[in-house]
Amino acid sequence: MKKKKIRIHPALVFLILTLVIMIISSIGSILNLEASYYVVNEATGDLTTQVVTINNLFNRTGLQYLISNMINNFLSFAPLGNLIVGLLGIGVAYKSGFLNSLFKMIGEKVPRKFLTFMVVFLGIIFSMFYEVGYVILIPLAAILFMNLGRHPSAGICAAFSGITFGYGANAIVNRLDSVLLDYSNKATSILDSVYNVNLYGNVIFTIVSAFLLSYVGMIVTERFIIPKLGKYYFDEEEPSQDGEVSKRERKGVIISLLATFVASLLLIYCIIKGLPFSGLLLDLSQSRYVDMLFGEGSYFYQGSVMIFSFMLIFSSLIYGIRVKSIDDNRDLVDGMSYYLKDVASLLVLIFFAAQFCLIFKETNIGIFIVASLSELLNGMQLSGLSLVVITFVIVAISTFFVPMASTKWAMLSPIIVPMFMQASMTPEFAEAVFRAADSSMKGITPLFSYFVILIGYLHIYNKRKNDVITITDAMSLMIPYAIAFTILWLVIILAFYIIGIPIGIGTWVML
Repeated sequence: MKKKKIRIHPALVFLILTLVIMIISSIGSILNLEASYYVVNEATGDLTTQVVTINNLFNRTGLQYLISNMINNFLSFAPLGNLIVGLLGIGVAYKSGFLNSLFKMIGEKVPRKFLTFMVVFLGIIFSMFYEVGYVILIPLAAILFMNLGRHPSAGICAAFSGITFGYGANAIVNRLDSVLLDYSNKATSILDSVYNVNLYGNVIFTIVSAFLLSYVGMIVTERFIIPKLGKYYFDEEEPSQDGEVSKRERKGVIISLLATFVASLLLIYCIIKGLPFSGLLLDLSQSRYVDMLFGEGSYFYQGSVMIFSFMLIFSSLIYGIRVKSIDDNRDLVDGMSYYLKDVASLLVLIFFAAQFCLIFKETNIGIFIVASLSELLNGMQLSGLSLVVITFVIVAISTFFVPMASTKWAMLSPIIVPMFMQASMTPEFAEAVFRAADSSMKGITPLFSYFVILIGYLHIYNKRKNDVITITDAMSLMIPYAIAFTILWLVIILAFYIIGIPIGIGTWVML
């Protein structure tokens, strides 16, 4: 008799990993492991050395920290609040029938492969809002695929791949460009105090990458992910491609979209500066518009999940009133809570994932690894093509342990930027190599806080109710994207380097 394969729930895996990390921190502390990295002194422009050691959490103090911070770790975990707010809008939009009618109308006119392309592309674009993509675009993609009669998990994978593996690409200059610019300017001043890194120095590179990555993401989804997931068996309450959109529903969708367009114009007015009563959602204390819109103090950026969620509620309310799927306030509130009923098990998963991610951060193991790789890179005598490739590999490895781009670039830019400049390559090209490598591994590391959201959404559409979606299940779905996107990112980087075409406005690969 064949033995049943043991599948451990991801919540328990995160708990086990937390304990393992604490033990590793103890070993690292006993061995006095340490590494150093450089930071730029803003006052003098000189390099100063920062030493990082492993923080032992497998002792009395560490256990006290874990016990006393469990609740705070959970409540402060970024995906938690954003997920709940995002699902309010998704629930109303789904329960009212607005999304089902809209997506069926789109599916009548647009080829399936192109829709898959657009899901990946929108994932890349929405990555500039970060949380919005994970908590709103991903469930929208699942509902879209359901209305096309396809497995919703394929939509989840396509959207997640665009947001994570395409994070370094975009069609718009955004927060990532601004963050990289600040650290790049500091690193550039080590060799040249006059050189100013161009904010638009990667824009051609990112636009080209966005379209190429979307195409490859579409191919991976269509050829590997959809066949791997197999046939999806719809429940009675779930939409399928068999249903048709009535005349009333079509009119409801059109009226809703028109109302949403007007509301969008009002939103756009709130993020324009210099007009009467405009700029309500901007951080007007900043000098650059990109920081006004995407900076930490931007009301638009801080409230982006709420804004997009309530736009969905507004659109669905207009539609629901027109087709009478929303008759009173109770229907509206019931819609808001529709998807939250599936969050119970996800909350348990988030609780343990929060402990794992934040305990790992507290141990400094990730920072130690990045600092060690920084020392390794600094000790190499590299130039030209070898410098580009080795830098790409080191940043990619670093991303698995420290997914946050700003943290890595703060540590690596004082090494990478001067090395590129000494090899006659621009700081902007160093940024391009970094953002490509940073994106290539982000979607397959459990240390990435939004990886737990991927597992949770896959679980919602899991028809094997007596089974669980494990961490390895989620990773196995992402690995084809990781391989394809990593190869493509490297090919794009090498193509710009070899051909020598501009990577941005007035910016080239070589100095």
